[in-house]
Amino acid sequence: MLRVIIKINHLPVLSVGVALLCATQLGGEARAQGEGDLRRAVALLDYVAGDYVRAVGPHGEVLSPSEFEEQRGFVEDAARDVRNGAGPAGEQIATRLDALARSIEGKAAPSEVTQTARALRDEIAQRFRVAILPAAPPDLAHGATLYAQSCAACHGADGHPPPPEVLQLSTKPVAFADPAEVAQLSAQRAFAGITYGVPKTTMPSFEDAYDDAARWDLAYYVLSLAHPAGDRARGLRLARAALVGAGYRELAAQSDEQILAQLARAGVKGPDQAEALSALRAGPFEPERPSSQGLAQVRRDLQSALGIAQRGDREGARRTVISAYLDHFEPLEPSLRARDPRLVEDIEAGFLALRQAVDARGDGPSVSDAVARLDALLEKAGTAPSGGGLIAFLAALAIALREGVEAALLVALLLSLLRKSDRASDSRAVHFGWSLALVAGGATWLASGALLHLPGASRELTEGLLQLLPAALLLYASHWVLAAGSAKKVVGFISSRTLAGGSAVVVFWLSFGAVYREMFEVVIFFRGLLFETPGGGRYVLFGALVGLGLLALFVFAFQRLGKKLKPRPLLLTCGLLLCGLAVMMVGKGVHVLQEVGVLRLTVWGAFQVPSLGVYPTREGILAQAAVLAVLAVSAAWTLLRRDQGSSPGPLDSGPPEKASPAAARV
Repeated sequence: MLRVIIKINHLPVLSVGVALLCATQLGGEARAQGEGDLRRAVALLDYVAGDYVRAVGPHGEVLSPSEFEEQRGFVEDAARDVRNGAGPAGEQIATRLDALARSIEGKAAPSEVTQTARALRDEIAQRFRVAILPAAPPDLAHGATLYAQSCAACHGADGHPPPPEVLQLSTKPVAFADPAEVAQLSAQRAFAGITYGVPKTTMPSFEDAYDDAARWDLAYYVLSLAHPAGDRARGLRLARAALVGAGYRELAAQSDEQILAQLARAGVKGPDQAEALSALRAGPFEPERPSSQGLAQVRRDLQSALGIAQRGDREGARRTVISAYLDHFEPLEPSLRARDPRLVEDIEAGFLALRQAVDARGDGPSVSDAVARLDALLEKAGTAPSGGGLIAFLAALAIALREGVEAALLVALLLSLLRKSDRASDSRAVHFGWSLALVAGGATWLASGALLHLPGASRELTEGLLQLLPAALLLYASHWVLAAGSAKKVVGFISSRTLAGGSAVVVFWLSFGAVYREMFEVVIFFRGLLFETPGGGRYVLFGALVGLGLLALFVFAFQRLGKKLKPRPLLLTCGLLLCGLAVMMVGKGVHVLQEVGVLRLTVWGAFQVPSLGVYPTREGILAQAAVLAVLAVSAAWTLLRRDQGSSPGPLDSGPPEKASPAAARV
């Protein structure tokens, strides 16, 4: 299947060699207002041509009711888009599309529908100059075979054409091995030239000789001739670091000149630019995979469609939903279908229900309900990143255990102080305080969940900021390195205020404030962790449950062993793990902000470990180095002060010299 991507612009013919590049534009421009409608119509027909066979069997039997309804709706949408995009000039095609919709309604044979849909798709693409994209990864080996059979005689076996006097042609064929001559050539433009030929030259049309896939194989292969093989792995790392899309669909619309310009803007130098470009053109091209970013884009499109529908623009919402499906979900569908075909069917049914809700057809769910159900299915389709499951588990365990232990110690301290002050009756205020703090923490978690449904770049910006917040907390509360400083201040505050004879209300607020502070940090860290490991929610949940289980064991042991149990080693270990997590989140947060264009991006080499938040950019590396430096200085300063004889806190190895017995016991 082919996908629509951009409008082809006409360029003047500058020379015979450039004639191919320019003539493949097919001349002219569609009206700017209708351009998107025509692109969408081509994409819809392309989808019907490929997927109708899954909806209706060879004898007219319906194989999938939801798929059948989708196919019919897509043809109706295509007819509407042609009328909107081409006006009177497209009425004849739109009428034929209406006839195709009636054929589908009558459960026509797949061969008939496929042939008609493909013919109408090609007619729209040719007549209105709409460019398209390949449906599957191109096969360069197959392209090389086709090139040897049909192109080498004129363009040269290695991309250097023979002299004109040898060929006896009126025009000089393009030298595909010359980087300067193909600098502005994209795979789309090559595909158009191969498909339709080049007017006023000897370049013939191969539309009847090869099918779509073969012509795409050939188009991608000719672009590889100008780039000698190099270290492909390193080249791809450089390209990814510069945020240059390496997917075969993204590369179809990009010329060498455009890719080199993007690499240069990211700070990639000359030799490295050539290596990255060569790697991008060399193949093999892998299928699109259901990455978290791709699925996140679909979810953002749905939120955008919901907002448009709520403003009363049903037509705009319908177009946005169709674009979300065709442009962002459908390329991921093959990989998802191989992994979980039932889930794909549910998602497709969800898209159908959403389109019906937007069109206000039937008594189905509202637009907001349909979006919510579909969003849940897309979230389920997310996959945990490779190697990120263990990191997410350990981080969640450390967060739950570290914050839980500190909260438990503070509550135990309050209860102990009240007993020593003969105010055991106020213990109910302590329990009420920490219980309400847990409820408030849950409310904070739910409120922060609204950030997950922000549309567009706002969500990505929020994602980046939420990954930077944990580092900010660490820098503010550097006691996490040695798990002492902040706790000492809290203990001193509680001791002085409680022993001064504060009321039960004061005791309640002390308990509530101490525990809610820990809950707020838990919310920040867990939200950042979930953003950092998309699709890894089960690892985070499992880690949190294990952490809570260990916390319960610690509290039980603490009650039994009292001062014989020293929490400091446990807090120290968890603190160090969280410091590492924060450094990782800084790297990922900076990277996200670079992706949305908030921060500048300057590539430093090709080494990267994305699962650990290490990306080869100057901004990310320096930010992580700064966090490490501050944490190291904080730890060194704390150790130095302790070695110089500063009084240890209640979480140190011994009790403070003048602290209360209760504080010493904690």
